[in-house]
Amino acid sequence: MSSQISEPAPGSIAVGSLAQAKRHKRRFDAVITLEDPHARQNLRLRFGGKPAPAHLVLTFEDVDVTSLGIRVATLEEVREAIEFARFYVEGSILVHCFHGVGRSAAIALAIIADRLGPGAEREALDRMLAVRPEATPNLVVVELADRILQRSGHLVAVLAAWEATVPRLEVARAARLKLAQTHPELYARI
Repeated sequence: MSSQISEPAPGSIAVGSLAQAKRHKRRFDAVITLEDPHARQNLRLRFGGKPAPAHLVLTFEDVDVTSLGIRVATLEEVREAIEFARFYVEGSILVHCFHGVGRSAAIALAIIADRLGPGAEREALDRMLAVRPEATPNLVVVELADRILQRSGHLVAVLAAWEATVPRLEVARAARLKLAQTHPELYARI
């Protein structure tokens, strides 16, 4: 079961699923949508009327490795999300993907780490987990964020240390990898 989306507040970051985002999207000052590259129209979040919050849409698959030829996040996309969030430091941001656990959790972690600055990587992870305890942050996104924020591997290391204490994450990551390996036709290619 998914945790609830946190209430919008000045400087807050919420993480959610597509279904949650569709219900709550207009309550936030800004929304970051992370969707599959070939998502059907009904699996996309868009704003039809005005006023609408600022909206950034990035498209990449939720795969934790770069070696499968699948369209994963790029350095430019992660940088774009971080820079977009910098415009809304005083506002509320909703970050969502389909399930609200992989891509969105990783982007939220990157934004929080950026706001807290170097040396606060564990605090950034703790804050992200406070709003999305079921998170399994996308590893490609976290590695790219670590590079962009010049954390010298500390963001990746903090995530790895935490994951070593949570057995369900190894199972979830293995299942995600197996799906990508056995059904590559489900994923956008590079």
